[in-house]
Amino acid sequence: MWPSIITIENFLSKTELETVLESTDTARFVDGGVTAGGGNLSVKNNREMAAEQEYVDVVKIVERALRANVELNYTVFPRSITRAIVSRYDQGMSYGVHIDSPVIGFMSPGQAGSFGQNYLRSDFSMTVFLSEPDSYAGGDLSFGSPWGTQTYKLSPGSAVVYPTGLPHEVTPITAGTRLAVVLWLQSMVRDHEQRRLVSDINRLASRLIERDPESAEASLARDTAANALRLAADV
Repeated sequence: MWPSIITIENFLSKTELETVLESTDTARFVDGGVTAGGGNLSVKNNREMAAEQEYVDVVKIVERALRANVELNYTVFPRSITRAIVSRYDQGMSYGVHIDSPVIGFMSPGQAGSFGQNYLRSDFSMTVFLSEPDSYAGGDLSFGSPWGTQTYKLSPGSAVVYPTGLPHEVTPITAGTRLAVVLWLQSMVRDHEQRRLVSDINRLASRLIERDPESAEASLARDTAANALRLAADV
């Protein structure tokens, strides 16, 4: 089965988005090649927010939103997340077709600590759009699939979450500036089909609980959802 691409509208609240944009307005951006993994440097042309105070402020907001988002947590079941990258694409910039690194931290220059420390298996990639879609031309997040190309250019604060192994690109910017936050997640449930099943059970339980939280069906669904995750989770 072809893996799902998930869209989350209003992942960042209006207030959170405004605070993030205030930080990007005053931040310093550096060459994005420093975070290009594997052979991706040759196709990557962007800039990324320097690891200074503005960056720290953005990371805290995004991580807080991620932990609070029920839809994302019951779809991905995050075990670990990377620090976010805040990317900027100006006119003429792009990121050609590539797949993201399978293990974040593996063979990274300057990696500190014991070999293997702080590695993260990248099950999912996540892009949070920050710029108004009509403020820049090009800059689509584009995926190839057996059914043709799928492209995403969402409203500010909305997110796309996709399996990391999917080939994708950011198409060339022909006008304006595209800002986005990108991060990677490792799931508690490694197998894609197991994860989909556990997610469906949790969604079903949530609906039954909303309908009648005191019913026997809701109680059974709640327990089944918990035990399905217990069985599948690798922590």
